[in-house]
Amino acid sequence: MRVLICTDGSPAAEAAASFVSRLSFPPDTVISLLGVSETDGDQVHLTSSFERIERTLDGARHTIQRKIGYGNAAENIQKETEENSYDLVALGERGHQRGFAGWKIGSTVNKLARTLTIPFLVARNVPLRLSKILLCTGAEAPSLETVRVGGRLISTARAEIILLHVMSQVAMRLDSPPDDLLDTAQSAIQRGTREGQHLKQALQLLSQVSVIGAVTPCLRHGLVVDEVLAELEEGQYELLVIGGHYHHGRSHWEEFLLEDVAGQLIHRAACAVLIV
Repeated sequence: MRVLICTDGSPAAEAAASFVSRLSFPPDTVISLLGVSETDGDQVHLTSSFERIERTLDGARHTIQRKIGYGNAAENIQKETEENSYDLVALGERGHQRGFAGWKIGSTVNKLARTLTIPFLVARNVPLRLSKILLCTGAEAPSLETVRVGGRLISTARAEIILLHVMSQVAMRLDSPPDDLLDTAQSAIQRGTREGQHLKQALQLLSQVSVIGAVTPCLRHGLVVDEVLAELEEGQYELLVIGGHYHHGRSHWEEFLLEDVAGQLIHRAACAVLIV
């Protein structure tokens, strides 16, 4: 496992490091710290940030490397991930201000959501212990890749995992059975509906990647963003896992819709968000 934690020297990066530690990655994980400054006079500031992050990670027994870049944050992060192989990029956010570190979430995070091809974590409201995770999936084949990759990243977290699919309340076809619109996850799986079969496959994938937390499927009906936010609030989750990157098999229209949903959830979710 290779993880990139980014900092501009602010305490927000320590939140990212804290959240990474909550995911309980194996000891052989290599963590690279990328310090980014708009000028070349902040090396002392970045070094202090590196030291604080390393103290935050103390006890995890990971190999830690330091790197410094200058200029635009998103461009530096993109360049680093193109030149080196990583499984996860982690960034911290300041409280409820909806901006991570000193960088504007509207520009940096949105750009990374569109351009990164690997998972990245926006850390906010870091819990003392990660106890509940919401993993979202659609009923299409590419969403299973989200489940597989996301499941692998949260597999060692000793947290309860809710596997959520949101089904539209409006039937997509005139001949759609009305019972489909009333299904729970359990009834959909038992009846073998399209959504039920997808949830069953997703559960099998999570088992294959050796997720150690208990997994419970959940089916909600309504608009995706509204239902995900409602589930987050009702369930008091500390981490949301969503698809947000290109996967083979998705149309350009599906990609547009995915970016829109992911962008809204990144901005509106009160908990940390892991974009796969």
